[in-house]
Amino acid sequence: MVENSQITYEQVEQKRREFAAALRQFTQEKGQYHQRASELPAAKLEGAEILPNRLALLDKIAPGGVIGEIGVDRGDFSLELLERCKPSQLHLFDIDISRLVNPRIQAELASNEGRVKTHIGDSSTNMRKMPDSYFDVVYVDGDHRYEGVVKDIEAALPKIKPEGVLVFNDYTVWSAVSMYHCGVAKAVHELCLAQPWKFRYLALQSMMYNDVMLVRE
Repeated sequence: MVENSQITYEQVEQKRREFAAALRQFTQEKGQYHQRASELPAAKLEGAEILPNRLALLDKIAPGGVIGEIGVDRGDFSLELLERCKPSQLHLFDIDISRLVNPRIQAELASNEGRVKTHIGDSSTNMRKMPDSYFDVVYVDGDHRYEGVVKDIEAALPKIKPEGVLVFNDYTVWSAVSMYHCGVAKAVHELCLAQPWKFRYLALQSMMYNDVMLVRE
């Protein structure tokens, strides 16, 4: 427990128990609350590997490609993409880049090299403006609502090279931190079931906000 906290662990637990009780009653009355991901056939997982974290996943990406990152926040992971993957171009998509404060990324943006570029506004709208078969990697970490993930997937698919990959952050159905829905897993599974995409890597995270890389079959 944190000293001088205005709320105790037990108070939080009481709220959790109340939520759990309400959820049980809702589901008993035939309500559907969670956005479940459909089960995948074994063929969609064949050859997939588990990695310890998402930095290990980045180390699997061939250097020198063109990368798009949807959802940038502070730019700290953008720097990991830049340093570990050494892309020829790094395109950063975000509704608002006022939070992008990483000094190294800011310096790249201010330089004349033009290796890092920002696309401000709705990510799916801006992604559709990119050339087809342009990206080697699209890293999706934007709107985590199911509808938002689907929009980003639909916009990104024609922009990825035939040998390119899709990577999704927060591959789950529920956010333990925000106690809210996360539509990433549902959208990812639907993509794999509808189109020739399969799992290549699953990168673990300590709160199970895992990353998953998809490749074309």
